[in-house]
This record gives sequence, C-alpha cells and structure tokens, in this order.
Amino acid sequence: MGDRDLIKPLLERQGFVHFGRVLMKPGNPVSSFVCFNLVALPALRKMSGWAQPMLRRVSVRICHDLRLDHERPEYHRCTISWCRCPVSGLTVEGVSPDAFSWWALSTGNQISSRLLSARSANALLELPQASSTLPAGSVVSALLIDDLQIMPEDKQGLMPPTPGFV
Repeated sequence: MGDRDLIKPLLERQGFVHFGRVLMKPGNPVSSFVCFNLVALPALRKMSGWAQPMLRRVSVRICHDLRLDHERPEYHRCTISWCRCPVSGLTVEGVSPDAFSWWALSTGNQISSRLLSARSANALLELPQASSTLPAGSVVSALLIDDLQIMPEDKQGLMPPTPGFV
C-alpha cells in the first residue's frame, strides 16, 4: 500500500483487513487487467456455478529469452499457439523442429502503461522471481485468459506451475 492509499485505513475502521499486498508484478493500469483474470474472473465463475472456475494452466515453451525480475514473480502477457517452433534457427535439445508444441510469444514490452500488450494476449506466463534470464525454448507454465477451442484438457490437474513460481 502506498502513501496515498486512502482506502485501507477506511476499511480498517470497519473491520479487519486480512491482506494488504499481493506479491506479483504487473503494474498499473495493466494490473487491473491481470488481477481481474487472476482473482475476479475465477470468483465470478465460482458464483456462476462453474465446477472448475480457475484459469487453465498449460505447459509452454518460450520463443525468446525472458529476463526475470529479482524482486517478485511476474505474470508475463503472451500469445500462445500450437505449432512447430515459430523461431527459425532456434534449436531446443530433445525437441524435433518438426514437432508440434505449445509456444509462447511475448506481447512485447511489459511496462504497466502498455495496454496493447494486454489486447493481444491469450495467456499469462508464470515467471518465477529470480536474478537470471530464461533461455528461449525453456518450459514454463501459462494461465489461459482466452478461449482456445483446440486445447486438450488436463483432466487430472497434472500441470504444475513453473518451478520457483509462488
């Protein structure tokens, strides 16, 4: 909570505030978009009677190197697609260039004011907090924020989050 947050003191006068900060990194105004998908949408789905209201998690390979944030985990906006490796010349050990897989392409600069990066996103990569870079071809978890009609289901809930992601 910042110095100019006037809501928390008002809420504290009415009752107990159970949490005041969330360890995640988008930024404002894109944080509204991300937080809606992570918190509000599952709550609305649950209230609407959905049996599985949470966002679907899938395993994807990243198309380009991604620098990680050393202060907190990040939900990185991206577009995923089921295809052969979309980056010419990228070789991934153990993966045939002709094999189909889920690939994630960043929507570009992730600064908080860049709403265009949210417009084209169909998933949020779950990137762990670390002082390093994930190399292209790395496997990470992604939360779907759009409907992918051809998506195979993870009926047993076996897709875990990216190692190190909170």
